[in-house]
Amino acid sequence: MQKILISGASGFVGGFLVEEALTKGLEVYAAVRKSSNLQYLTDRRIQFVYIDFEDRESLRQIFMEYKFDYIVHNAGVTKTPVKEQYFTVNATYLENMIETLIESNAVPRKFTFISSLAAYGPAEYTKSGLVTENSEPHPVTDYGRSKLQAERYLKSKSEINYTIIRPTAVYGPREKDLFTVYDLINKGIEMTVGLTDQQLTFIYVRDLVSIIIGSTLDSRKNVAYFATDLEIYSSTLYNKLIRESLGRKRSLKIRLPIPLVKTIGYIAEKAGKLTGNYPAINIEKVNELEAKSWNCDTSNLVNDLNYKPKYKLQEGLKESIAWYKEHNWLK
Repeated sequence: MQKILISGASGFVGGFLVEEALTKGLEVYAAVRKSSNLQYLTDRRIQFVYIDFEDRESLRQIFMEYKFDYIVHNAGVTKTPVKEQYFTVNATYLENMIETLIESNAVPRKFTFISSLAAYGPAEYTKSGLVTENSEPHPVTDYGRSKLQAERYLKSKSEINYTIIRPTAVYGPREKDLFTVYDLINKGIEMTVGLTDQQLTFIYVRDLVSIIIGSTLDSRKNVAYFATDLEIYSSTLYNKLIRESLGRKRSLKIRLPIPLVKTIGYIAEKAGKLTGNYPAINIEKVNELEAKSWNCDTSNLVNDLNYKPKYKLQEGLKESIAWYKEHNWLK
């Protein structure tokens, strides 16, 4: 049985990745911290590996002992009040893994890195209005810049057969950030940012993990894919689909100007630093909300992997909201 190591296994995407890998008949090793919440990692087939990405010697011992066939590096930080943490967790930790794998002669058949569309930034900075592999990256957040740094390092290592996956906004059961939007609309308040609609892209978590495991096992190497459901949605339509999935006929529609949202994000972030609870609306997030379009090129994903998403936004939202209601996140 082929061995796969999945880092960030206790997180939102990580838990679904573990499930998908098990369904593919892989011997799954979940990389977690001692403090990780293992609530959604209950399958007895899962083997746990406790990894310290800052300890190169412990990494060497793990890689030498298990000799993984595949590694999916999904661990990362998406929001933090400390800028340096983005680069430490999202870039330096990857560098530590790659260098240790090479030094230990434990390079896997494939190393899959979960990056982000944020590494390339929004589409309005491209001439065509579409982010492609050949676009000049223009990340608008430190999160995106840290992912781009990690990508560039990985591409520089000829010893590694890699796949890079760049998801757009990922949603589904157990996700917490986009859930705040559902919760607000469930309370009857429907907000959009800016004077004009954003053009948004999404991917349901189950489609994403299918792409990740499928591309990891695929024979192609040194490739990168943007991952969406192949559609683009206006922010108004997004809110409408959420409202319909919640079964609400009406809501109070509020359009917030960008300067006001920036002020809210600034205040919320400062308050979060004091309380230790970093808010969903922060300065980094406002930079993303200010972007006009997140459209990107998925043609190689379709051509290489014959990708056909099982979930468009309407279906994915219905399934997600049903889960939130069943588990009393929404009342």
